[in-house]
Amino acid sequence: MQTLITILSVIIGIVFVLMLFSLLASTVMEILAALLSLRGLHLLRTLKNMLGDQTSKFLEHPFFRQLAYATGRKTPMTAYSLPAWINKSTFSAILIDLLESNGTGQLEQKIHDLPAGDLKELLLYLYRQTDGTIQQFKGKVENWFDEVMERASDWYKRSTKWWLFGVGFTMAIIFNTDTIQIYSSLSTNSVLREDFVTLATKFIEHNDSVPSFDANQEKALDVVVPQFTEMAKTYKESVTSPLGLGWSESQFNLTTTQWLVKILGWLLSGIAVTFGAPFWFEILKKLISIKSGAGGGGSGSSTVVVNTSGGTTIPVNNQHADTVMFEKAKAPAKDDKSAKDQEGFG
Repeated sequence: MQTLITILSVIIGIVFVLMLFSLLASTVMEILAALLSLRGLHLLRTLKNMLGDQTSKFLEHPFFRQLAYATGRKTPMTAYSLPAWINKSTFSAILIDLLESNGTGQLEQKIHDLPAGDLKELLLYLYRQTDGTIQQFKGKVENWFDEVMERASDWYKRSTKWWLFGVGFTMAIIFNTDTIQIYSSLSTNSVLREDFVTLATKFIEHNDSVPSFDANQEKALDVVVPQFTEMAKTYKESVTSPLGLGWSESQFNLTTTQWLVKILGWLLSGIAVTFGAPFWFEILKKLISIKSGAGGGGSGSSTVVVNTSGGTTIPVNNQHADTVMFEKAKAPAKDDKSAKDQEGFG
């Protein structure tokens, strides 16, 4: 029975570390998404697929430019400032305005006056499904926009998994977060193992959930950079130092086999990040519940908690602390627009 509890404690420690590491990596991903305007770039690619050679006219429309200028910065690798998203009514309004300025006559004739291509054929197809009124045509255009953006959003979410893996693997190298070394340290040091079980238990007791990278929402740099600074400090104090991770001169004196094992450990850490912190949080809750039911509670070692953004508290091992303090950060106000409400890219 004791052996099973020991194994469970090791797993709890590993999952707890991977959850904290995923939180840190998600914050870095938020910074990259803001710096590189990843959502804006993907919106641009999607609009190009939809509008073809009419894309530049769409982007230069005064209404779109006003939305783009609100971002406050030029999108990298483009000649434009791009918003993170647009909604379907904005898209249809701009497109119909472009058609209205395309020659004279009825709407159908204006569509016929477009250059030959997929956009012209598709708009004629949508027009044939209406009774010839602008309002019905507008509804068909918005339905088309919704369907395309729904699929574009799914693709973007899948692509961010690769970004997260790259971020996680790179950070694993920087912090030397080697999953195999973490296992080795926890499985051979009973005091350290029980300390991490206690930290994990306290974390679960004082947090109902954890944040993750949200592909549907772009956060401001002045929000995520301080959050990263705080979390990086917390991660170093609560994980890197106690587990002997990080870099020292001795860490470089490895054989070829040891380096290969370490690279494998980094890869495992990178893969773990792609699952997201909420995934590991839910697993951690279940594991602690199982351990508590088996009579293997934490050791109750002294801890102190560092406050982080997003309403999450992270316990930090502190041998000089004789109390346990938890102070929840106020969760940032949620955007009134959900991803579905935004209806544009997301």
